[in-house]
Amino acid sequence: MRIVWTMMVVIMATTILTSCGQLFDRGQLNNVGLLVDGTIHDETWGKGAYLGVLNIKDEHNVSVITKENVNSLRKTEEYVKDMDRQGVNLIFGHGASFGKYFDQINEYYPNIHFVYFNGNTFDNNITSIHFDGYDMGYFAGVLSAQMTKLKKIAIISAFQNQPEVQGFFEGVKDTDPSIRVILRSVFDWYDQKRALSLFNNLMDDGIDVVYPAGDGFNVPIIEKASEHDIYSIGYINDQHDISPKYVLTSTIQDLEKLYLEIANQYNRDELPSGIISYGFDDQYVYLGKYGDTVPESTRERVEEAIQQYLKSGRIGD
Repeated sequence: MRIVWTMMVVIMATTILTSCGQLFDRGQLNNVGLLVDGTIHDETWGKGAYLGVLNIKDEHNVSVITKENVNSLRKTEEYVKDMDRQGVNLIFGHGASFGKYFDQINEYYPNIHFVYFNGNTFDNNITSIHFDGYDMGYFAGVLSAQMTKLKKIAIISAFQNQPEVQGFFEGVKDTDPSIRVILRSVFDWYDQKRALSLFNNLMDDGIDVVYPAGDGFNVPIIEKASEHDIYSIGYINDQHDISPKYVLTSTIQDLEKLYLEIANQYNRDELPSGIISYGFDDQYVYLGKYGDTVPESTRERVEEAIQQYLKSGRIGD
């Protein structure tokens, strides 16, 4: 009797361990975690990530755990440990800073795949997603150059080295070298007060188009620009509806669709480690809806330039 009972215990234990192993098998999505270094209520970058994991929740019928203001290794460790206890095996770190955090803890969580954005760190269970924003910025610049009447266009960027900002500048200049392009940087993604102060000064300079390339301040600048009959370019999301008359187009990084695609790849055991780049020729990086005041002839010229680029792979030809 004791032998039979011992065998039953061994069988039960083996079954439990096997079940746990299946639960965390690579290629079978269980639950999903999202860490953001800011907020999910910013109408652009953070909100896009949150809507993305909600898409995953609906599509795969899994639980989603979201943590905001995760801006240190200590917080990352704390939340990852908790997510691991709750059966999470795919964690998104929504920003470049999470690369260094994940790199210090990933070996302790071999059953979790870590995904983050715009960094160069990777490992067996770490993937970095890169958005190449230059091209979308370039064609937004081409459009802006054709819509300005005063030949004064402003860029308010979070930082000076954003690829979409460089692309926008060169798109304007390639279209009309005589246009004055003024660049001002906030040196922060979320400082609305400084961004609006810069915008006020730029209005005094007589601009009539502005590209606010920052997650936390683009919406208030678009709103204020429309009040003063100034055109703008939306950022991250399609922001046509904020001001259909004055938002010329938007430079979109479609986080909602991309998050779901990453989860689908993981669930099929097809998500690679390393760096994955998405450029303008992918379905996740593109220009949004044209503004109501953009003439049909202008739309056609921009679309023709885009199609030529997609065919040739060369920009500015």
